[in-house]
Amino acid sequence: MSGAEASVGASLVKVGVAVIQRAAPTGIALLKSWLKGKDVLIVGQARAGKTTFVEYLQHGLFEDEKEKEKTKREEKTARFNIKMGRDSSLELSVKRVRDVPGQWGPVAHADLVAYHRPHALLIFVDLANPLRGKSERASAAWLLEFCRHLELKWRIRGRKANRIKSIILVMNKLDKSDAKKIEGRKKEFRKILNAELREARGLMIDEIAILPCVVVTNSEGTKAVDGVITHLAKALAK
Repeated sequence: MSGAEASVGASLVKVGVAVIQRAAPTGIALLKSWLKGKDVLIVGQARAGKTTFVEYLQHGLFEDEKEKEKTKREEKTARFNIKMGRDSSLELSVKRVRDVPGQWGPVAHADLVAYHRPHALLIFVDLANPLRGKSERASAAWLLEFCRHLELKWRIRGRKANRIKSIILVMNKLDKSDAKKIEGRKKEFRKILNAELREARGLMIDEIAILPCVVVTNSEGTKAVDGVITHLAKALAK
């Protein structure tokens, strides 16, 4: 990478024959970011990989699994652009990504979605957690409580105020699960999303995506997490 590229914080990650390029916007790109940049909100269970995903989304950082400090307050990124495809044909201009502490719980997370009105919402659940039980740890219970409260918020406010164009349920820690478990969880999560979210879907036309993911070093590399980013970029480009 040249010094000029490094100065704008660009990073390249190979995706098959394509490339994901991240860079801080300058000049005309910065103006475009002010006008068309998208707000992305990351919510979900504690320790589900939200902060690690944000680091990869913005900087392309992909590291071995390690214990990370808890996110203690709502964090937001600076503006950045993502280009992908053979000729950078798909571009996503990100105004900010907000990362919410998992320990705040599903009700508080739903309140923040209604307050910030993001263009895209990523909901992280932990495949290593049990499906049933108390919402503090059980993924289905967390998702159900979150969805019910979020739907109630948007029924009160009205769909016209909702800017959502993409909702992705990210089933993180793919490397700790097998295919049977992943498929079973996906069916359970789909039931909850279909039953509980209507007004909360905002401007969405397509079905809510449910995608497996892993954001630490693994045998498949960045394939799964790049799939989440590609889906996000395509949804927001519509």
